[in-house]
Amino acid sequence: MALKKQTIRGLNKITLNGGPTTKEELITLSESWSENEELVVRKILQQGGKCKIGTDVIAVIRPDKTYSLVR
Repeated sequence: MALKKQTIRGLNKITLNGGPTTKEELITLSESWSENEELVVRKILQQGGKCKIGTDVIAVIRPDKTYSLVR
């Protein structure tokens, strides 16, 4: 099962091998991944970080949530 557009949303920055990528490119790549590889990428998309799938390095930078104790 490949990734869907809904899975890839609300992200600041996604890079593939050090360069910017698009949702469509990730979806196309995900069609050839195993279930375990897809689970790893889904987890990285949720929490941010880096992972290597085959020869591709995927890095995700999540937007920082700003919390304030002052009203």
